[in-house]
Amino acid sequence: MAKSKAAGGKLGAGIVGLGWVAGEYIKGFAHRGDTEVVTLCSRDLSKAKAVAKQHGLENCTAYDDYEKMLEDERVGLVAICTPHPQHAPQTIAAAQAGKHIIIEKPVAINLKDLKAMRDAVRKAKVKTVVSFVLRWNPLFETVKRLLAEKSLGDLYYGEVDYLHGIGPWYGQYSWNIKKDMGGSALLTAGCHAVDGLRWFIEKRGCGGALKPSGFSPGI
Repeated sequence: MAKSKAAGGKLGAGIVGLGWVAGEYIKGFAHRGDTEVVTLCSRDLSKAKAVAKQHGLENCTAYDDYEKMLEDERVGLVAICTPHPQHAPQTIAAAQAGKHIIIEKPVAINLKDLKAMRDAVRKAKVKTVVSFVLRWNPLFETVKRLLAEKSLGDLYYGEVDYLHGIGPWYGQYSWNIKKDMGGSALLTAGCHAVDGLRWFIEKRGCGGALKPSGFSPGI
């Protein structure tokens, strides 16, 4: 189990993958007050150093080698913010290193990787959470409370839609349009809606599965 601490007894956090969402993690850890970002990891070492400087992370070490970051004794928690195909090997490595893990959604892009991640986490007995952040959205929390209080009566049917605009800023996710990288639109973004629905109705199983067909040949 992870026992690593940063200065002042705070939980030391390491972040791998330094796209837009990593900045949100840095803000979140700073807001908590009991966690400190002590390492940043990117394939581009200069980027890791630049992000640390941008956010004023004075006690942060930059890495371009994930395995080396995991060896840093200050790291007790790893936030995995890399493209989807990297989630499985990086999660497994973090678990084997005894680190607690926050995994960006989707957890994985195939069932084989997902099961391997699950087995590694269970064997290591570390804590994990997937960043389905809408569970902490005030609107979602209110709906969940109303359902628990039976204020909406008995729930017999649930349906969910997910709409997401694509603006100029989406260019940073160009890697995500390839099936072997993004998996599908459902995995990349629609999983928030599916998770929200399952959370509301407390559904743990799945009666069937649909295969996405939204990728054109050759893409």
